[in-house]
Amino acid sequence: MADLFRLLIWVLFLWASFAAEPAFGLVIYRFGGEALDPPPEADHEGVEFIQLSWTDLDPSLGGETVDLDIDTAAIQPLERDPNFNIAPGIEEHGGEHVRPNVNVEVWDGDVSVPWVAASYLCGDLSKFFCVDDFGRQGTANINLGRPYLVDRVRIISGLTDPSKIVRTFRIYIAPELPWKNRSLIDHPPPYSPWVVEVRDNREQIIDIPLPPQEGTTFVQVAISEHREDWEVNEIEVYAKGLVKKASYISNILDFGQPMAWGDLRWSGRQDPKARVLIQSRSGRDEDPNLFWRFTGRGDEKTPVSRTTYAKLAIGEKAGIGYDQANWTFWSAPYAFADSNGTSVVSLSPRRYLQLKVDFLPQDGDGGQVDFLEVRASPPVATRLVGEVWPVEVKVGQPQQFTYAVQPTLGTGDEGFDRLAIATPSIVEGVAAVRIGDEPVSYAVEVSEPHRVVVSFPRLTVEDSGALVEVVFQAQVLRYGSTFAAQVWDSAQPLEVPQSVQGGDASPAYEGNRVWVATTAREQAVLQMRAASAILTPNGDGRNDTVGLGYDLLELTGAASVEVAVWDLSGRLVRQVYAGRDDVGAYERMWDGRNESGRLVPPGLYLYRVSVEADHQTVEQAELLHVVY
Repeated sequence: MADLFRLLIWVLFLWASFAAEPAFGLVIYRFGGEALDPPPEADHEGVEFIQLSWTDLDPSLGGETVDLDIDTAAIQPLERDPNFNIAPGIEEHGGEHVRPNVNVEVWDGDVSVPWVAASYLCGDLSKFFCVDDFGRQGTANINLGRPYLVDRVRIISGLTDPSKIVRTFRIYIAPELPWKNRSLIDHPPPYSPWVVEVRDNREQIIDIPLPPQEGTTFVQVAISEHREDWEVNEIEVYAKGLVKKASYISNILDFGQPMAWGDLRWSGRQDPKARVLIQSRSGRDEDPNLFWRFTGRGDEKTPVSRTTYAKLAIGEKAGIGYDQANWTFWSAPYAFADSNGTSVVSLSPRRYLQLKVDFLPQDGDGGQVDFLEVRASPPVATRLVGEVWPVEVKVGQPQQFTYAVQPTLGTGDEGFDRLAIATPSIVEGVAAVRIGDEPVSYAVEVSEPHRVVVSFPRLTVEDSGALVEVVFQAQVLRYGSTFAAQVWDSAQPLEVPQSVQGGDASPAYEGNRVWVATTAREQAVLQMRAASAILTPNGDGRNDTVGLGYDLLELTGAASVEVAVWDLSGRLVRQVYAGRDDVGAYERMWDGRNESGRLVPPGLYLYRVSVEADHQTVEQAELLHVVY
């Protein structure tokens, strides 16, 4: 019997092994772009490419669109049909209709059942209920639920009896709900200033054009005091132009296990006045929201699933909260110009990922996204915590830094042998690599001004907790410069690097962060670098050109820069460069020729750099020697 039991256990083990889903080294999700070829990586073994349509949305998985023009080819903000009445059905978007003491709907598209606007006189009412001769009893209020570019309002009245046509009314619009007190929602007074007033109307169907506005969320039609009942058959609201905001929220992607996020890529357009915001968030469980139900015992509530919550009656719903313990908030928007690939910044390793695209049109300008693509791989480490030291330095001065990473490696982790550091500062070389306080052999695989990659002996599960330290030299050019690190396994070149999270990697360093402050934020934004002492533009291949170098420091954005060569009498010889530069180190080449293309005479010259930044102009100059 014991042998039979052991055999059964072995069979179950083999079955579980073969039934398990294969672990892909690289997973690529693409939304949209069905007509495009799969990415080149998709042809390799161990890569899973998943093509999704923009229309593959499931509300139970968090998928949602708001005012979006969506098809299989692209997503873009919706353009309103100016002949479509938006008043009916606004409850689906969080809107509501409010009219005191009346249950008849006059915005549902059915003109056969009118609202009988009962007669009233302001003199018979409290002064708090009337504005001029317009009282609370005569207000009809529409919360559209979101901003619309409302073009016109149509009022239909007195269809069966022309004597009951609405004669005098005002229209008030607002970008937000005007009431602050909840009790006013059921008893809205007439609001002012109104945008349109009509007196002595004799038309059963009257269209009232509205003035241009930034966006309208609330519309009020206020009917003046009157001695006979009036009948309002329908109030219709029409909008035109692009919506004020459109959103696409993807289904929550379940990768089946915690993953390291790679690049996010997309294709599309962002019109000059509009903004297209792409964001991400990651989680440990399948839903970023917490749903609550009242138990019936006072204010006591209990958690329920999304599906159960949707089926509850209004009085049973106890609210929705955000699961901050298991989900990150939406990231800062990715720069739209980085469409060829930018690292996903949401926390990893995580099992779940969700993406969002917001369109913010303006003045007829919109945008479009053709496809959105994200890459992910199983992590090489369970956890990576890193910090840089020192965390306060002099701006523009060479400084030795140590980047420390503490890895947590489990039995299923592959480990890593590469580490990259990327920074807006200038990296000038690597001095040492240590693992567990011991120097190890290393190689600099990539050395660029803003990025360095080092290789070292592979870390495996036996090295879990061993501190990895990379000692390097760099110049910090701006307050708050970050040093972002990633690690990967060189034996798996298709897998995405895993990002290091800032934190307390070692008690030896007190910073516990991956960004650096500067001690002299008031220092000038411009720092010159001396040019070569001699320029000999004689065509012999040596010193025929000279680099005119400068560093830009502490800028908050791109600044206008001009680099020019002058003679000592103050005459312009050559404008070498004119453009916009951000923080960084630059070198502009001069070939010893003037604006006419002729070689300049030998002698002393000045090269001057001029920077317009923060409402001031900063200039510096250095000497140049031209000899033959």
